[in-house]
This record gives sequence, structure tokens and C-alpha cells, in this order.
Amino acid sequence: MYRRTHRTGFYSRRFFLQSLAGFVLAMSVDGCAQPISPSSAVHVTPSPHTLGKVLLSYRGHKMRVTTAAWSPDGKYIASGSLDKTVQVWATNSDTHIAPFRYEGHEADILTVDWSPDSKRVVSGASDLTVQMWDAFSGGDVLICRGHTAPVISVAWSPDGRLIASGAGDGTVRLWDAATGVQRFVYHGHTDSVNTVCWSSDSQRLASGSSDKTVQILDAATGERLFTYRGHSDVVNSVSWAPDGKRLASGSRDKTVQVWEALTGKVAYIYDGYNVKVAQTNSSLGVLPDLIFVVAWSHNGKRIAAVTQVYCGDNCGVVVVWDADTERNVIFYIDTPIFALAWSPDDTRFVTTTDVTTQGTGPYAGGNDPEAGPYAQIVWA
Repeated sequence: MYRRTHRTGFYSRRFFLQSLAGFVLAMSVDGCAQPISPSSAVHVTPSPHTLGKVLLSYRGHKMRVTTAAWSPDGKYIASGSLDKTVQVWATNSDTHIAPFRYEGHEADILTVDWSPDSKRVVSGASDLTVQMWDAFSGGDVLICRGHTAPVISVAWSPDGRLIASGAGDGTVRLWDAATGVQRFVYHGHTDSVNTVCWSSDSQRLASGSSDKTVQILDAATGERLFTYRGHSDVVNSVSWAPDGKRLASGSRDKTVQVWEALTGKVAYIYDGYNVKVAQTNSSLGVLPDLIFVVAWSHNGKRIAAVTQVYCGDNCGVVVVWDADTERNVIFYIDTPIFALAWSPDDTRFVTTTDVTTQGTGPYAGGNDPEAGPYAQIVWA
């Protein structure tokens, strides 16, 4: 039933997972056509491309790739790893430019982002620093110190003037992108800050925390404007709609919640489709687990989320839906996914994975050609 890889003679793990995803998706057309209520009926529609099909894999890192960001001009990816490096590489395999390796950090890289002009990268790490540097030479380094725990999230403001960082010390800090000078420290969270995200006008900043809240700050003053308390567990990821009116937040409570940025009024909560059916037959629904990543597309039309499923070991599941209606759900099952970002034109994702070989099956003994840590570009 499953094809063998030419190099090893063993079945391709990705082929097995994508075959499984195709079977589940085919079955879920019937499952999702069973309306729970007129407002919750879901329509699964075919993607113009094969969702999740790998277009390019990058294997320059030696350890788990924890983070990746797409340059705004669409030409490059910056990826960070537990190997203490950030690497910049071309999104087009025909671009014959050697990847650039930045080695300024002294510990695990946990987060990266690009400047709006695609010339600089900001990175945060377990060495407690935020570092800004030239994306193609590693020069003009600014090192920002102040956090007292690993820096988990960084975000460059759309106007290019500021850097926001969130860390395990429970603070949000704002830095001047030109000088590295700290603008302010926000102490409003009571636990680790896991995610920070800017509004498109650079006026507001959203932060999500292990204290189960999302908080919105005035970027000029550091004043808290609003606290969202809709989640019942750790908030792992926050993404702002391009129009600035809504946010999507993903949590360990197994939901993605879409809500108004000014009032907290909930538009809808994604907690799985045909949940009751999925609980008895997993092929007839998309039942999420912990939500690790949520990402709003640049055109504002779609939302993507990363969750997981048990497939002998944990596998990543990417779910994509219409941002306004919560319908037209598509998804695919893949190897474990640790980061996801949309391409600027919203046609592709960059994701990161670390495939291990376990047990005595066909993936044991290092024979799986897809084993190891890497980043990949796939159709969205």
C-alpha cells in the first residue's frame, strides 16, 4: 500500500503521514457534512495545491530547529536552533547564495524575527539576551540585556522603530531598534510571557502568558489597555489580524479563540469540528490537542494553527480555516512541528521539525531519510 524510499528500502514516514492525512481528510468530508447546527456546519474544500507538500527542506542546523521567520520581501528564511545558531537561507533553491550563520548567542535560540526592510534579524535566546544584527553579514550587532530568564518571543514593529520581547521572567520589554536602548519594562503578567505580537499600525502590543491571559499594551507608554481572560490554560501564541480589529490566541486549553482587540468580545472559539463524532471515530473529525502556534495570514483571510495527534509518537497537525466564518477547514498531518510562519504572499508555510527514530520499526536505527532536525517550505 505504501511506497518505499529508493535510498533505504523503508517506507517514507512523511508518505505514511500524508497518506493518513489524505484518508482522514477524505473521510472528514462526510463527517464535516453532518451539521451539528446551521452555524457550526463545516465545508471542507480542496486546496489549489497539495496542502503540506514539501517544496524545500533546509538541513543546516545540527540540533532541533525551534523557530523560523520569513523575510518580508519573501526571499529568505531566518531559523534558530538549539545548536545556538541563527541561519539565514534562501527560499528559492535556484538562489545560489550560501546560508549565513550567526553565532553571537551563547545558548539555545528560541525566537527570531525580521526587520520590515528585510535587512536585519532580531533573535532571542536562553542566554537572556535579545540581539539585533545584519542578516547577511552578522555585523552591526546590538545586544540588549535586561531579561532575567530565557527570551521566548521577539517581534519587530511594522514601522521598524521598536523591538518587543517576552521572557520567562514574566516581563515584556520594549527596545529601540536603532540603539538597543530599553524603552520600558512591563510587569503586568504573573508568569512567563510566551508570545508577543504587534498591531499593524505599531501602536499596540499583545502578549500571551502562562498566567492564562492575553494583555494589550500601549506601545508608546507601556500602559495596559485590556486583559483577555478567555483561556483556561497557558497561552502559547497570539496573532493579530492585519486590520487590527481582532486577535487570535492559541492555548494549552486546546482552543484557538478569535476576539475583538478592544472589547474582548469573542467572535468564535475553534475547539474542533464534529467533536462528538471525533471522540468515537477519529477519522470523522478534527479534534485538536494543545495549540502551539496560531498565525493569521497576511491578507487576513485565513488562520493556521499547529496542534498534535498521537501516531506512535507525537505528530504535528496543521489546521487552516476561513478567518471570518470558521469554515472551509483543511488540515494535514506531518512530523512534529515546532514553528510555523506564512510566506508574505500566503501561498506557503515555513515549518520546523525534528524527526527521531524510535523502536524497532522501519524508522529505527537511523534508516529514516527524513530523520533529524530541519526546516521546510510547504504549500499552504
